[in-house]
Amino acid sequence: MIRVALSFLLLMLLVPSLCYALGTEEKGNRPLSDLNYADWKGIMPIVNAKTRVYQVWVNGNEYLCYKGKTRELNETLATFAKVDVKNHVVVLRPGPADRRAFDKTLVSLNWEIHLIGGLAKSRATDDIEDLEWQRDPVLTIYVTDEIDLDTLAIPEGVTLRSAPALHPDAKTNDETHSQIAKFIERHQRDAKE
Repeated sequence: MIRVALSFLLLMLLVPSLCYALGTEEKGNRPLSDLNYADWKGIMPIVNAKTRVYQVWVNGNEYLCYKGKTRELNETLATFAKVDVKNHVVVLRPGPADRRAFDKTLVSLNWEIHLIGGLAKSRATDDIEDLEWQRDPVLTIYVTDEIDLDTLAIPEGVTLRSAPALHPDAKTNDETHSQIAKFIERHQRDAKE
């Protein structure tokens, strides 16, 4: 009986009561090492773009956040379409958007790349409809007045999706959703021609 009690006590001492995630962040656009992005050949021009304002990595679940205008976004889209991966998914959401940094400050952004590697990669999927756990990078664009859908250039080979707004101040009116739906419909129609 004592042996069982001691074994149980020892087991309880070895099991942590709190488990913290491993995470890093980088505000600004200091160049990041290409060694961390070897799974996605051709993505480094996007990773180290001057428009990057924030990067956060937690257990392999990484977001690279950007603030810019349509011209810079079109450059990102052109590069994104050339990244050596199976799926090139671009999601349009009503904006604005921001990320909360570890110090609780908000970082405003217009688009972001979501990458899954490390521990999180075990949960990744090839399902093109799974926008949160897609094995390949997913580019999400937050539609605001700073992003002009009329001049947004979607390259060949990119799959467009729409998703609901995430930010509480996002444009949730029917007009923004309608603009996104019409843009995707027009792009799909043009791609068939």
